[in-house]
Amino acid sequence: MSATQAVYFDGRTSRRHPVTVLLAGGKVKIVGCDVDLEYDARRVRRSLRIANTPRWLYLPGGGACVTDDNDAVDRITVKSGYERVLQAWESRPLYAALAVLLTVGLMFLAVDRGVPAVASVIADRIPLQAEAALGRQALEGIGRFGMGRSQLSPGRQAALEKRFAAMVAHAGETTPYRLEFRTGGPFGANAFALPSGVIVMTDDLVALAGDDREILAVLAHELGHVRHRHVMRRLLEGSLTGLVLAAVTGDIASASSLAAAAPATLLQLKYSRANETEADRFAIALMRANDVDPRYLGTLLARLEAQGPRKNRGIPTFLSTHPDTDERAALANRPDH
Repeated sequence: MSATQAVYFDGRTSRRHPVTVLLAGGKVKIVGCDVDLEYDARRVRRSLRIANTPRWLYLPGGGACVTDDNDAVDRITVKSGYERVLQAWESRPLYAALAVLLTVGLMFLAVDRGVPAVASVIADRIPLQAEAALGRQALEGIGRFGMGRSQLSPGRQAALEKRFAAMVAHAGETTPYRLEFRTGGPFGANAFALPSGVIVMTDDLVALAGDDREILAVLAHELGHVRHRHVMRRLLEGSLTGLVLAAVTGDIASASSLAAAAPATLLQLKYSRANETEADRFAIALMRANDVDPRYLGTLLARLEAQGPRKNRGIPTFLSTHPDTDERAALANRPDH
């Protein structure tokens, strides 16, 4: 017979019951001043041993006992091989540190390699029509941020639309898109793609361009974002990254904490740089198919970089949402691309 002292909780109230737990003949008996219970030892579960922290015995029916006598708990129940290995690792600081590093490494691989791959597969299977609502909401949203109706003349807008449409058709590109000209507002000279193939270009960017071929280069770049479903991939990557972090930490709230969000944010910025490079390559191929010098993309990028102080000037590349401007210009200027 094996015996140990414990505290019993009936699972219905918070009242503590000092008891003695006895093991004999395959039975677990719990005896106290107002407690007299007996269970089949095979139906009694217990918490895993972590150093000398208190252990719990989970009883059929919802009751439980807690005790500091770890050795007695080990005698009452059978320890599996997995638990013996786990206890050995946890009792050795070096092994525990290695386990933490292994977990972090696997999490990084999952987020850095697995998430983009899964997001890309899912995004490619989402119909463009399903993004229509997102596109409408996003377009309404930029209006609230001061990006109103374009001040370009209807003729100027139509000329740019016609020239870009001819460029896309000549290259045999069939990705559906729609151009939307807007005032720059707080965003100034800018262009970006929204869900469902909406490409927004600001009047400020048109004014900044020294040649319409620079405008066509930027539009080709944004069409690259549409072609590769970058907006939807970014949305999916953010959601999947949060799920991975929540699964590892065991608490969905931790995914939004500063410690959990910081690495996730850096990784999302990395996806953005990869997307920008992919869109640059698409634009260069589209321009070459139309006998347009890809250097026009580089010249406009350089002009954007030079126009006054940039918010990301001096920020290390790994913290930037875009690749380094010089790197992008070099890619556009590369003759053998």
